Amino acid sequence: MLDPSRVEPSPWNNGAGSTRELAAETDPDGQTLWRISIASLDHDAPFSVFPGMDRLFVALGPLRLTVDGATSAMTAGEQARFAGEAAVAISLDEPTTALNVMTRRGRYRAEVTLRDADEVAPDGVDATVRLGNRHADVRLGRQTEETR
Repeated sequence: MLDPSRVEPSPWNNGAGSTRELAAETDPDGQTLWRISIASLDHDAPFSVFPGMDRLFVALGPLRLTVDGATSAMTAGEQARFAGEAAVAISLDEPTTALNVMTRRGRYRAEVTLRDADEVAPDGVDATVRLGNRHADVRLGRQTEETR
């Protein structure tokens, strides 16, 4: 169980916000293979760029997400996938948070399922993130040549 309240926030790479890194794995060369984090979103901001990563973004409150010039209004629980190299920004009417799962392109693929906290986690979950009265179950599928 990953509990964001037990992790101190750190600044985004671009300094435009903060995140709580909950779990991550790197390869022997120090390259990130996957990372699970919770972003505090309290003002309109561009996202940091993560070359070679794929991002699964889960809005935990209402916001507008712009990816490479295309804007989508999102509500709590909605998900978006985009490349770490994409030009991404959020705009807000009120502060909120978001779950981010980043995976090294071609090595892993993430899936996230939200459920009520009192429901039992399904089998095959790699990590569960505590989100108050909800939990996010994260699956990190290792990709092979056949699944890419």
